[in-house]
Amino acid sequence: MTIVISTVNLISLYALFVSKDRLRESVALEVVRLLRCEREKQALSMNVVAERAGLSQSMVSLVERDLRNPTLDVLLRIGDALSVEIGAIITRAQHNITSRK
Repeated sequence: MTIVISTVNLISLYALFVSKDRLRESVALEVVRLLRCEREKQALSMNVVAERAGLSQSMVSLVERDLRNPTLDVLLRIGDALSVEIGAIITRAQHNITSRK
């Protein structure tokens, strides 16, 4: 009986951590998606955003295609280049992800 309880507890702990990791990853992807949508809404090219942000066009492209995890600094720069508050984008991303559940 003890082995069964221990196994269930371990699985529960694993599921708790995995689900938080997946939630965090989903929110991060949603932040990038929202920034890309904002760029497209403003009809700005990646080159223009990169120039305004002081980043390479390659970096903006890699971030948008989920080939590079952006640092907070990169997100703040892109947000500034788009004149959007990155905190509001993160909040919106969290809301979008949690409301899908």
